[in-house]
Amino acid sequence: MNGPAKAICKHVLLILVSLPVLAASGGCSSSSSGPGDPDAGLLQKVSSPGELEASIKTALTTVTPLTPLASDVLAAAGAAPEPAGNFTGTYTQEKNVDEFDAVRYDGEHLYIAPRRSFDCCFAFPEPLIDSLTDVGSPPVPSIRILETDPGGASATLAGTIPLEENVSVQGMYVDGDSLFAVTAELFFGTYGDAWAIAAIWAPEKLGFRIYDVTDKSAPVQETSVSIDGVFVDSRRIGNVVYILSRYSPNIEDLIYSPQTAADEAHNQALLADVTLDELLPTITIDGVTQPLVDPENCYVSNDERVPDYAVITSITAVPIDNPEAFVSTCFNEQVYGVYVSETAIYFPQVLGFQLPDVFTRIHKFSLSGTVVSYSGSADIEGQVWAGGQRDFRLSEHDGDLRVLSSVYLQDNTDFVDHRLYILRESSTGPALDIVSSLPNDARPEPIGKPNEDLYGVRFLGDRAYAVTFQRIDPLYVIDLADPADPKIAGELEVSGFSDFLHPVTDELLLGLGPTSAGGGLKVELFDVSNLSAPLSRGTATIGDANTYSEARWDRHAFTYQADVAGVDRFTVPATNLVQGDIRYEVETSLQLFEIHDKQTPALASLVPVGRLIPVMPSEYAFAERNRAFLHDDTIYYVLDETVWSAFWLSPTMVNGPF
Repeated sequence: MNGPAKAICKHVLLILVSLPVLAASGGCSSSSSGPGDPDAGLLQKVSSPGELEASIKTALTTVTPLTPLASDVLAAAGAAPEPAGNFTGTYTQEKNVDEFDAVRYDGEHLYIAPRRSFDCCFAFPEPLIDSLTDVGSPPVPSIRILETDPGGASATLAGTIPLEENVSVQGMYVDGDSLFAVTAELFFGTYGDAWAIAAIWAPEKLGFRIYDVTDKSAPVQETSVSIDGVFVDSRRIGNVVYILSRYSPNIEDLIYSPQTAADEAHNQALLADVTLDELLPTITIDGVTQPLVDPENCYVSNDERVPDYAVITSITAVPIDNPEAFVSTCFNEQVYGVYVSETAIYFPQVLGFQLPDVFTRIHKFSLSGTVVSYSGSADIEGQVWAGGQRDFRLSEHDGDLRVLSSVYLQDNTDFVDHRLYILRESSTGPALDIVSSLPNDARPEPIGKPNEDLYGVRFLGDRAYAVTFQRIDPLYVIDLADPADPKIAGELEVSGFSDFLHPVTDELLLGLGPTSAGGGLKVELFDVSNLSAPLSRGTATIGDANTYSEARWDRHAFTYQADVAGVDRFTVPATNLVQGDIRYEVETSLQLFEIHDKQTPALASLVPVGRLIPVMPSEYAFAERNRAFLHDDTIYYVLDETVWSAFWLSPTMVNGPF
């Protein structure tokens, strides 16, 4: 066994089948694949198209009792990109992994997609409609392109890209003069409860459009693509966009979750003459339809204790400059989350439904351009789920995957424990070995006090920061310099808690979350220059008990700009419900802050600068989407499809709407 980590071997319940979790280092190896092929991993590439067909049909014709899933008991609980020049772009978890978002800025133009509900269930007040019409806003849902003028803190409409009815833009990427828009008919959010039963979401369509935006006044659609399935997530690395989607066969009269022998017989008869092609998703590129996946590029479970699963999860790698050269890889196991590093995609899969016997299986797929290959899996105790911003609980560094999981217990004195795992590809086969875990026999100190759930998590280099909370906020600093021997280096107890953490420097950390008394939002600057004795270098409170910020659950709403005029600048959107004479009114604002003297942690300070309040009727100030971009001394604040601007030093002098 490497280091002091204790092997974790226990019996857990997988769906309805009792099995041992083979997840440990040394004596209990995570690379063991159970009753399947011992030379393969927990997933194995299909030996023939017929093997994939048999797996899908078995899943569709087997009684599947409707039982609570592990996600029902989940608690609701990297680094920012380097700025390109003197402006900010989309905030990301990993430095070189771009994330799709509905608003993009390239330093010259803002690209703004309509809200998902824009064309169906949201109405603007007439004064705002008039103001948008004055600046040329299109009467139909469209991607708006605005040319920015940072010197004058203004913007003008440069062009629009109309969208067809029932096309929802999930997010976009900008690559030079190409705009890549990911589309879908409906949006079900990231992995979670909604994915448990295929009948909830199948069948649907997703896709993407690629536009040549060389001439902003007349964008040209170069490629239109439709894909069978539901959009889940996406990332861009270099010239390749990775689209993660989920598909279940769309067979008329099929009973997705057979409950009786009669249901089984019905499905068996229905599927007798159905071919594999009819069970797999297709992709249509500019009117030409073809299979999305090559069956021989798919994987199935190599653990006979895991029931067959009738849902195909696909990773489609698309070169932006040659979309017809796409490559799709698929597997048919149930997953609930995704984390993407520069070199791999990891899928956490929560298994089991009875506490405390719940564990997480993690699959790794390595990335090299359009080549996506399975690299191994591991089982760990507890639950890891990437809904919301919980993908911060996973981080790859120097080839190792670091993971924080939560083990929920049936114990009133302490209902949850938290575990740190470090996983590494095995040298002997497609598997992930557990290098170490924490707590362990040599280092038994728990991560979190009794009954404290896990909130903000951030892995940065050879450190991890974790915030747990019940009545106070312990910030834990975990030293990962020796992957075989991680240890809690220090902790700090303060009021409130942080559920979003941002690195300022290697020695300063920023936290955002609610105050302990529910009296508003709290921004706090932590000094972690001494790992064993973290300190607070100041706090700022935003609003009152009725104030919330989208940045707490969506990192794209947070904006950070380093080293401007000797300071760092960042913004936090805040929405406050204010009791009016007869009803609550909504005040939406962009809060502005600076960090001074960051190179000397003992002198570092958090300085509130002011706030930008859009000039619009307060009763209509609620926004589904808040984004901000900083360019030199200019702020561009985007609420849904509309833009306001101001200079950093005079945020009350607001221009817009644009």
